[in-house]
Amino acid sequence: MTRKNGFQHYKFEVPEIIFGRGLLRQVGSCARRLGATKVFLVSDQGLFEAGWVDLVMKSLQEYGLSFVYFDQITSNPKDYEIESGFREYVASGADVIVGLGGGSVMDAAKGIAILSANGGRIRDYRGSDKIHRPIPPLVLCPTTCGTGSDVSQFAVINDTEQLCKFTIMSRCIAPDISLTDPETLLTLPERHVCSTAIDALAHAVEAYFSVAASSLTDVNALQALRLLADNYARAVREHRIEDLEALSRASLHAGMAFSNALLGIGHALAHPIGGLYNANHGDVNAVLLPEVVKFDYPVVTEKIAGLLNALGCELKGNEEFAEEMAVEVIENLLDAGNSPRGLRTLGVREEDLNNLAKLALQDVCVLTSPRQTDEEDLLGIMKRSF
Repeated sequence: MTRKNGFQHYKFEVPEIIFGRGLLRQVGSCARRLGATKVFLVSDQGLFEAGWVDLVMKSLQEYGLSFVYFDQITSNPKDYEIESGFREYVASGADVIVGLGGGSVMDAAKGIAILSANGGRIRDYRGSDKIHRPIPPLVLCPTTCGTGSDVSQFAVINDTEQLCKFTIMSRCIAPDISLTDPETLLTLPERHVCSTAIDALAHAVEAYFSVAASSLTDVNALQALRLLADNYARAVREHRIEDLEALSRASLHAGMAFSNALLGIGHALAHPIGGLYNANHGDVNAVLLPEVVKFDYPVVTEKIAGLLNALGCELKGNEEFAEEMAVEVIENLLDAGNSPRGLRTLGVREEDLNNLAKLALQDVCVLTSPRQTDEEDLLGIMKRSF
C-alpha cells in the first residue's frame, strides 16, 4: 500500500479460492485445469496415516493424472529437505505441484517450486522479490486452521546452518489455487487445532495493525477475529465440524489479510525463536502476542475499538481501559485452548535473547510494524514474555 497526494493506493492479491467440505476430492480436477499430466504431491506421514493423502491420490487417478509422492518434510521445513524435494521433482518429470498439509508442507512445496524454476540454494531467495522466473503451477490444500500459506506471498524456511528461520516474500509464490476442505480438521490433534488457530489470531491482529493495512485487509482481519471469538473455545471443547469449519474460514480470512498487509514484530520475533529451538510457531506467537499488543497500543489506539468489537467487546464508555481490555480478551482466547505462557516453557534460554533480538530486527516483518522498533525494544518484549 502507498499514499500519493493524500490518497491511498493499494493492491490486493489472492489466488483462486475453493472452500467447502468434501472438496479435497476435487484436487485432480484443479491440477488438470492447470495443465497437469504428472503431479508432484508433497505431504507428510501424519496425513498419509489419516487417509487424506490416499484421497488425493485417488482424485488424481480419477482425472487421469500420474503422480510422484514426496513426504520427507518435518515441522519448520528445513533447507536441505526442500533441496532434496527439488532434486526429486526434477527427476520425476512432473509439471504441477500439489501441497497437502500444514504450513510446513505448503512452504516446502513453495520452496521446491522456487528452485525448480530458478535454481540455486533456497537461502538465495531470503527477503523480498528475489524470484525472477515464474514457478510451476501450484495447488495448496491446508489441513490446519492457521497457517495462511495457501493464500499468501510468503514462505518461511529453516536455515540449518545459521540455525534461524528466514522469510521469502514474493507474489510469484502465491499458489494458483487454494483448496480448503474443513473436514481434514477432524483428524487434526487438539493441540494442533489450538496452536494453528492462535497463529491465525496473531496473523489477524498484526495485519490489522500493520502500516500497510487497507480497507480490504481490515475487512478480512476483522472477520477472522469474529470467527475466532465466536467459535474457537467451542471448537476446542467439542470438536464439531461446524466450529472447525469456522476456524478454517478464520485462517483463510487472516491469510488474505496478512498476505497483503504483511505482519509485525510478533512474527519477526517468532521466526528466529522457531529456527533456533524448532519450537511450534503457533505456541511462540501465543506467548508473544499479549506483549506485542501492549507495545503497539500507543500507535494503534484508533483501531482498538474495531479490534474489540470484532472480539465481542464494547469499548464505548470504557476508553480509559482500552489497552487492558484488548490484552484481556486476547488472553482469554489463549486460555481457552490452554496455550503456553512464557518463552521458558518453550525451551528458550535467557542467554540467547540478545542474539534473537538482533536476528528479529533483520526480519522482513519488522518493516510493516506500526511502531518503529530497535533491538532494545525487541529484547524487552522477549524479557516480559519470558
